[in-house]
Amino acid sequence: MRKRMMSVLLCTVLAVSLAAPAFAAYRDVPASHWAAGDIQYVTERGLFNGTSPDTFGPSTEMSRAMLATVLHRYAGSPAVSGSAPYVDVTVGAWYMPGVIWAYQNGVFPSVNLSRTLLYPDENVRRAEFCVMLYNFAKSLGKANDDPSVITQAPFTDMAWDRFSMAGFGPLYSEAEAAILGWAWPMGIMEGTSATTINPLGTITRAEVAAMLARFDRNILGGTEPTAPVLPEPGPDPSPLPTDNGYTTADGKPLTEENVWATIVALKEIYPTNTPYGAPYVPNNPLDRPYSNCDACAGWAMKCSDAAFGDLPWRRVNNPHWEDIRTGDLVQFRNTPGGHVVVVLEKTDEYIKVTESGIHNKAIWGGQYFKWWLEKQPDYAIQTRYPE
Repeated sequence: MRKRMMSVLLCTVLAVSLAAPAFAAYRDVPASHWAAGDIQYVTERGLFNGTSPDTFGPSTEMSRAMLATVLHRYAGSPAVSGSAPYVDVTVGAWYMPGVIWAYQNGVFPSVNLSRTLLYPDENVRRAEFCVMLYNFAKSLGKANDDPSVITQAPFTDMAWDRFSMAGFGPLYSEAEAAILGWAWPMGIMEGTSATTINPLGTITRAEVAAMLARFDRNILGGTEPTAPVLPEPGPDPSPLPTDNGYTTADGKPLTEENVWATIVALKEIYPTNTPYGAPYVPNNPLDRPYSNCDACAGWAMKCSDAAFGDLPWRRVNNPHWEDIRTGDLVQFRNTPGGHVVVVLEKTDEYIKVTESGIHNKAIWGGQYFKWWLEKQPDYAIQTRYPE
């Protein structure tokens, strides 16, 4: 009862303090986008606004100044006084109230609280935002962390040496407590695969929206919408068309949005760790990029056929990053052999994928960085988009 009363009180403060615009049918957030529901949730409640009346910028990375401002607004934009010790924060900057609030309330990680340089324009890693949200929850008395679950987490990339080599050693202990002891068990931060959570990946607006929505629902009990709920946005009439007259396997215009939707639909049939049925029989056995029809190659061809039907294959060696599109197969040679993954989403720094291994089981949510892929032998894509 006490928890619910506190949630209602905070919800009332948020509703009064935040002016929420009507939910916009963002043209860059199709209904099939993985975070569409969470983006609508935070928009309707005024917790996070778009970049314009009809765009959200889901793949845009967020800086430290942006995230301090987001959490300050989420707290109800309380008035601030005094200052913060950061010599690189310009007096009168748009983000200054959020920075002062985050500093005075201990929202920043300890490494940012103990030095005079904030680097406000630096893009924030997933681990750092999780620490900031965790510290914010602690300030509300809502951080019900469970240290005992830290050792049970399956994530191999939550390791001290990874943080240290990347220059984030001082963040590690706080990140471990925030991610593994709180955000992951509370369903606020999800893994990017069965064994990874990508703590050092830069965080995007879509990821921030998802974490805020889950925090609001799972920790605070959920706020009421402050803007009318409008119908889900329909497909963009011309989102990145490839060529007039071409269609996906289910007869829709051949766009990245529709390719994404057809591949992700397989997740309902083959959730992570579900066998996909090997060897896979391609739509056109005489025209296929891989002779092996099981493991990663079989799954990749199955996903591609589901999206592109009988469209012919085309290989591009050492592709330019901007040429990679949703549904393309990215291949490279690793130890002990080659591997191929299916692109679901691309940012300037990484791709999110679905893939399989020698176990012939689907895996969703993997992530590969641009800098790493471009160093791998035999790096190439197999695409079915017309030239």
